Amino acid sequence: MTWNQNNNQGWGAAPAAPMGGAQPSPWDNFGSIEAAPARNGYIPAGFAGELEVLELKVVSSAKNNNRPIFVASFRAIAVPSVEPVVCWDWVAKADERPYLINIKALVCALNPNGDPRSFGREVMEALTGPEQPARGLRVRFRSEAIETKRGSSFTKIHWFPAAL
Repeated sequence: MTWNQNNNQGWGAAPAAPMGGAQPSPWDNFGSIEAAPARNGYIPAGFAGELEVLELKVVSSAKNNNRPIFVASFRAIAVPSVEPVVCWDWVAKADERPYLINIKALVCALNPNGDPRSFGREVMEALTGPEQPARGLRVRFRSEAIETKRGSSFTKIHWFPAAL
């Protein structure tokens, strides 16, 4: 029987390394290495259609001094010239007012019959928590490239309720 078969311990049950005089391995200290998670591409500019929510979460961005970043992952449902298996992410800084306004627009589009004034901390913590109550909900969007005064550009996403 090998270490991974029939022991219900899975990968964590690997045998210990041989004692004494063992040669160094490229896998020494491998357990302390952090994996970089695979990411979807970002929603590109110039598209419109319908998306399905896969996950809503908040992460700390090491790139941005551990600032909170809202990440919405979607699957394309009805986007012209895009295969329905394509997944995109939309990210927004969760600590700046312009981004919070657009996050609120997304939440309002996901729940068009709700009172936007009731979408506070508790709702957002539930939406981004482990139970993922928005998973499977659909939303329409339109994306466009916006050029800044400095000459750089970013993709602006406009959110709308899904067609009934």
